Amino acid sequence: MAKLESSSPQDFWFNQNLIDAIPAPICMQDRKGCFHGANKAFLDFFFLNEKLLTSFDLNSLLNPQIRSKNRELDASILHHGGKQSFEAMVQCSEKIERDVVFHKEAVLGENGEIAGLVTTLEDLTTQRQTEQQLRHSQKMEAIGTLAGGIAHDFNNVLTPIIGYAEIMRLTITRHDTDKNSLLQFVSEILNAGKRAKSLVEQILTFSRSREQKVLPQYLHPMIKEVLKLIRVTLPTNIKISQEIDEDCGLVMIDPVQFHQMLLNLCTNSAQSMGDSQGELVISLSKSDKDKQGKEWIVLSVADTGQGIPSGLRRRVFEPYFTTREKEQGTGMGLAMVHGIVARCGGYIELQSEEGQGTVFQLYFPRIVLEKDAITGRQTNGVLGGTERVIVVDDQDAVLKVTKKILTTLGYRVSVCSSSSEALKLFSWNPGAFDLIITDYAMPVFSGLELCAEVKKQRENIPIILSTGYGEKFSDKELRDVGFSAWLTKPVALQKLAMTVRGVLDHH
Repeated sequence: MAKLESSSPQDFWFNQNLIDAIPAPICMQDRKGCFHGANKAFLDFFFLNEKLLTSFDLNSLLNPQIRSKNRELDASILHHGGKQSFEAMVQCSEKIERDVVFHKEAVLGENGEIAGLVTTLEDLTTQRQTEQQLRHSQKMEAIGTLAGGIAHDFNNVLTPIIGYAEIMRLTITRHDTDKNSLLQFVSEILNAGKRAKSLVEQILTFSRSREQKVLPQYLHPMIKEVLKLIRVTLPTNIKISQEIDEDCGLVMIDPVQFHQMLLNLCTNSAQSMGDSQGELVISLSKSDKDKQGKEWIVLSVADTGQGIPSGLRRRVFEPYFTTREKEQGTGMGLAMVHGIVARCGGYIELQSEEGQGTVFQLYFPRIVLEKDAITGRQTNGVLGGTERVIVVDDQDAVLKVTKKILTTLGYRVSVCSSSSEALKLFSWNPGAFDLIITDYAMPVFSGLELCAEVKKQRENIPIILSTGYGEKFSDKELRDVGFSAWLTKPVALQKLAMTVRGVLDHH
């Protein structure tokens, strides 16, 4: 705790030149929170001059939640003394936002009483941007690793789709159509199509650029997705084994980051085994409660590779540390893994002996939620209807199949190949339609813009957004722009039918 020779806050700034020489922004506040001094770095940080300092309100630059926390922290330090730190985003100017750590410490006067508060700011903006760039670099490295496997899988998917479709065409052309045979061919095409859809979703999971979204997740489906993709990229000398308990429970984690993390661990294990015969074992289990009564879900990645020398084990999670050649990696892989697990409230245990393999055990806090909070409630009742629906998409094939499905379900369907055409049709008689299903990305103006224009004419018209880009929208984001639901292409018949019926029944 700093100490003043006098209770006067100005005495703290007895050497302004010395304070100005410190590169970190520093300010002094009295017990009432008023600013009584600052160094040049502080004034420059907030684009202030000395005359404006006394009326400066730092809290106004913080979001409301952090603003309240800052006031409580100041009051606590001024009452009890000591020092504390916290991190927050600060709006330094209209166009500049910075990620800052506030280091606050009480200052004592000559009588030993708390006279004021000193705050030092640590600017982490560049560091956070660098971390984001490194995460993006890791993501791109992961996509590169999977490229060969993805191409291989797509060829396997396309083969039955093309093959069975040609057999069907030949069978129908010969006029000796066997109904059972055709049904079997259609089933095979649908199965292959579902595999292709699943593969595209996995690719989008890796490539999607967005902010972190931590959600309740079951880990076993994501583990199986990664292992399917990694299998075709690893040499045949490596055997992959799974020991997965699917009843472990839920973890709060970003699914994109989990994919990157597991892929990184598997790739590292494969490299440690090299060209030798080896085995990669992925296991998932639930641990017993610890002394605090907390339950953990344990993900284990074990290999029979070269192991890690004892002198290097304590360094493997350090940023930029790597034993590989410079052109073979950034050295951020395990540091990224450690960061992801830590942000989830978990920890990592490493077991390794040189020449005897390595085991990474990742511990995640287990959470319990109501089932409906994860799976959502399904729409009950009849899936079809007779309402009037406008379908908007710039792809003719999408329009045709969507119209066919909805018509088969009993709906009266009008199709439009552009947003401008749809707006013209709707404007002709806004009360004649019950629902609009629109594509997201279209020429002229997008589905979002179409939604806004339609809502100007009839605010209560339900609109469903359809997208082929894999964006994930929250319910709040949808409500804010006027949508009632969203679908990801390609849409299965049952999913389309349930969503349409559900939206119509709630309006």
